[in-house]
Amino acid sequence: MKKLAHETILDDMKQKIADGLWKPGERLPTLKQLAEQYMLSVTAVREALRILESQRFISIEHGRGMFISTDPALLADPTAKFQGMEQQSLLQLLEARSVLEPELAALCAVRATHSQRKQISHLAEIMPGQMERGEDFYTTDIAFHQTIAEGADNELLAQMLTVVADLSATGRRETNKLPNMQQKTTHYHMLIAVAIAEQNSDQARQLMKMHIQDMMTSVQEQQSNN
Repeated sequence: MKKLAHETILDDMKQKIADGLWKPGERLPTLKQLAEQYMLSVTAVREALRILESQRFISIEHGRGMFISTDPALLADPTAKFQGMEQQSLLQLLEARSVLEPELAALCAVRATHSQRKQISHLAEIMPGQMERGEDFYTTDIAFHQTIAEGADNELLAQMLTVVADLSATGRRETNKLPNMQQKTTHYHMLIAVAIAEQNSDQARQLMKMHIQDMMTSVQEQQSNN
């Protein structure tokens, strides 16, 4: 399956770090410069950098720039031991999400900042239009769940979700192609965003659980029909 733009950039950046072309402590080119180098959009580069930062490959220091991690121990790929799992069981990855994300949503409902709540609502609102126009809404989908994780204000749980999300990237795109899944996804996102905006942790938890369980049910039905 063809990779998304940000996945191509991410793979190349990780390879540069692994090969020592980008060394610990080295300052990276600017966002605009990287976009020009890869001949891809700033949005795609920004998403790749977000993932690199969440996995602690790089640090982004506002006002100074972006730097490769200076701690060699942090350069190890946290997903390495799980490589190949995606092909084995999408359901296992969805089960992992069902354990993590409902609690992240509940925590986000009580801990998120005003700007984070606003961003979650914004992402939920723009996704239906992207789908209708045939645009790539995958980055928006990822950002929605990632912003909720950030709003939960628990770095360890957010890191665990990043690992699971990276592993399930291909399967996630396939899940979004299931019958009526796009419409159901946008519906759940809107409801979850409202629950978080209203600081209703129980409702946010339940809606996120239902959202992921709905995907699991659709995958199971598809597998049984094949």
